[in-house]
Amino acid sequence: MSKLEEDIRKAIEITKCPHNKFDEMKEFSKIYQNTSENIKLYMPFLKGDYKKALLPTASGDHQLEAILIGINNITCFDLNRLARYFSELKFGAIKNLTREEYIYFMYEDMLNKNIFDFFKNSLDEDISIFWEELYKNCNIEYIRTELFRYLGCTKSNHSIKGIDFSKYCAENFTRYLEKENYKLIQDRLQNTNIEYIESNLLNLPTILNDNYDLINLTNIYEYINKDIIYGGAERFINVFKDLISYLNDNGKILLTYLYRCDLNDIKKYGNKGFLYLQILFILENSMLGYWHDIIANKKNKKTTMDKCYAFRNAQLLRYIKCLNIDLHELDGVGIGCGKGNKDMVLVYKKI
Repeated sequence: MSKLEEDIRKAIEITKCPHNKFDEMKEFSKIYQNTSENIKLYMPFLKGDYKKALLPTASGDHQLEAILIGINNITCFDLNRLARYFSELKFGAIKNLTREEYIYFMYEDMLNKNIFDFFKNSLDEDISIFWEELYKNCNIEYIRTELFRYLGCTKSNHSIKGIDFSKYCAENFTRYLEKENYKLIQDRLQNTNIEYIESNLLNLPTILNDNYDLINLTNIYEYINKDIIYGGAERFINVFKDLISYLNDNGKILLTYLYRCDLNDIKKYGNKGFLYLQILFILENSMLGYWHDIIANKKNKKTTMDKCYAFRNAQLLRYIKCLNIDLHELDGVGIGCGKGNKDMVLVYKKI
């Protein structure tokens, strides 16, 4: 079986499996339709005379935002082999569709087959074949609702308070869909070189062979330090230090994007959160799971989890004290989290 055939087989399997089976970040996982980071607010912190970038493949949004600041040579990395197929579909759609047609294809009648047929011949052959096989073998509604992580539908977590989350993110937290930017992106995509590496972040420094002006690690720290009490922060910082050697002078690394986080919360909960973490972790991984469910349903769940997140973030800040890293607070994505929500980005500049 060729690599393309295996990728098609796994993508079809995802569309036909229970909703959450492929939620874990693995070689074959659900695809992000859009970023949920407030890129519009943090991109000014990453500006510079930059031409080369190392970015996660993910939804392709980070690439589009990098192109807007003048970058024309991009290397993408992702453990999920399916991410490239969607990113390239997105880039192909933008190149060939008007802004209104693109919005219709991505959000209003997502993956409309007639529109795909209009521009499919402009895609690389393997990208075109991949999507043709999905259209042929899968119910279009299952592709829309099962292959993607964030999507405006009735299923849990895909629509929040009646808002199409993917469209909301694209319209509010990115800039490439703004009318004055869309034509610019169309033109620049024609002359942008985009290459792909299949790797998670932890292995990335061992396979790179080039230097970059900009490296964006988005919120990967949250995945690496998911278990929190098992040294994820230290592993993450060690990888970050290795990546510095691949950064050009005056280049920048967006070390991490932290959701629902500000310095006051970290100072307030940074130490207390450890106790909550231990309790929740023990309950989640023992026969006492029943009691974890009871705790999770209590009104104080949000406060408890905020303390856990604050502890995780405090771990990271402890490791970067002696490094040349700026912390920037910005308006959070907010949806479902209430007003006054803050997010934070950590940016390193190589002097």
